[in-house]
Amino acid sequence: MGSTESSEGRRVSFGMDEEERVRVLQGIRLSENVVNRMKGSSQPSKAGQPTPPSPSGTSEGPEKDAKPPRSEHSGGRPAGVDEDVLKRYKQEQAMVQDELLQVATREREAATQHQRVSLQRGEGSVDQDKWRSDQLVRELESREAELRRRDTFYKEQLGRIERKNAEIYKLSSQQFHEAASKMEGMIRLHPGSAAGFPPCQQFLFPSSSSSSVGLTTRYPRHVCF
Repeated sequence: MGSTESSEGRRVSFGMDEEERVRVLQGIRLSENVVNRMKGSSQPSKAGQPTPPSPSGTSEGPEKDAKPPRSEHSGGRPAGVDEDVLKRYKQEQAMVQDELLQVATREREAATQHQRVSLQRGEGSVDQDKWRSDQLVRELESREAELRRRDTFYKEQLGRIERKNAEIYKLSSQQFHEAASKMEGMIRLHPGSAAGFPPCQQFLFPSSSSSSVGLTTRYPRHVCF
């Protein structure tokens, strides 16, 4: 080591390893004597401190001494708790059965009501169909009556037209026969003419007078009888 004067101006930091040997971290290296003196001074301080338990000891001690906590529902619970639970279970089961019974009753009533409504609708539809069919029958009967009335009217009109045509034909035939008879009589009265008609005679008929001349001019006109 150096002198005391040279060592006073230095700062030395050291530490201990796992084997409790001092090793220089910064500064000069210590001699074995210094290390031994330091070890001797550090041991009484260590003796005053409690020895920390080893990892194995700390892990085994609590395991032996500690007891697992008991749960409330373990085998050591009183009998009153079981009776309360069983009683509550029975009550809940009875409530569930009552609810199921009510639901089944409501469903049965709803099905019955639906069936009743369906039957009523079916009866209403049957009545409505019957009313429609009756109405159609009445309409057909009224149309047939109207057709019969029109047929009768047209037949009457046709008969009236036929009778009128027969009367016209009869009158025309009668007039034709009368004209033919008259013509035959005229032919018999004038047998000397070429065509059987009487000869034409010449007559003088006055024409319109002229105001400028003041004379009446006559023009011959032929008239046949």
